[in-house]
Amino acid sequence: MDEKIDIVALLREHPEKARFPGALLTRKGPKDYVGSVLVMSAMLYFKNAHTPQVREAICECFEEYEAIAKNHLTWLWREEPPEGPAKQQYSKAKSMREMIVRMNENDAVSFGYISGENPEDAGDWQFEVQGIRGWQAQMGTWGLCSLQFSLPMLHAHDAPLVMPSLFVSFARRLRAVHGYAGPALNLSLVRSEENEPFEAYMSDQVKGLDVGHELWTNRKVTTGIKTVSWLTAINYEMVEKIGGLSAIRSELPADWFALYDYGSGLVIQAGPKANPALVKIDPMPAIYVLPNMLLKDVRAPDIGSLHNGSIDGEPRIVGWAAKQWLNRFDIEDDELMAYKAKLFNEPKLTNETTLLDRL
Repeated sequence: MDEKIDIVALLREHPEKARFPGALLTRKGPKDYVGSVLVMSAMLYFKNAHTPQVREAICECFEEYEAIAKNHLTWLWREEPPEGPAKQQYSKAKSMREMIVRMNENDAVSFGYISGENPEDAGDWQFEVQGIRGWQAQMGTWGLCSLQFSLPMLHAHDAPLVMPSLFVSFARRLRAVHGYAGPALNLSLVRSEENEPFEAYMSDQVKGLDVGHELWTNRKVTTGIKTVSWLTAINYEMVEKIGGLSAIRSELPADWFALYDYGSGLVIQAGPKANPALVKIDPMPAIYVLPNMLLKDVRAPDIGSLHNGSIDGEPRIVGWAAKQWLNRFDIEDDELMAYKAKLFNEPKLTNETTLLDRL
């Protein structure tokens, strides 16, 4: 990540430093399980998970991810499965394709594959999809479907094109409405609520960190993006709303920003590798500030709360705090030129960190 504080070297020597005990910063914690793991994570929002075409695309996405992650996955969690247990060992579970083909349109597409040693542990390999049911889609008030996947920090660093390649591929298959990818914490799938306080604390130290489970945001991001990150996907309606491809190229110089077409929109890559935006180093990198300002008009106007409410006064990202997180890379218009100048001191893209099919 940032060379001034060599996170990569630290994780190579002490990989356990990416894992944190459960329920930190709560009255009951810490607990003896892995509550969260620092990862490189991607989130894509899409529609129509109840249809055969989109369910096929979901299976294709998982099979592409599984080809890389297969030897690491350990558990599968499902919410209200129409058949079979909610928790299964990955090695004993049927393939996603076998399970999904037996579901009807009103069954919830809910699959959470993880690499935790125990089923309640967070893992650094994770693939989770949440799709609304057919009757919910017909109502039009249940928001978007979502697909999240992650790579270990060291894997993403050592193979810098894997995350962009998967992200663009999945966005194309799903015809994504929008999405993003960058640093995040994977929280325990089944104990996320008690690990939110630590995520809230970390978000104050690492401004580039994504926060909040998709179930908190799926209904809030139907009309706009949640955030910008290292990779940001926007559909072509959003592209036109901010002035078209020419406006993007004018505001985001090609030496630092790469553009990829995914069929129904564009992916913007900001820099060669994800910048964590560490508060102690630089919480406002130009590589995030500039696309954030460009995309303000297509940002969700209100994200609501990103966490459950506080129980004992522990930190949570709700209400005002959630609004502040949404606006964390905002600047005044008269500061824009200073950040354009600041960009010249930030790392440029290279052939080794850019996909071949950039626009």
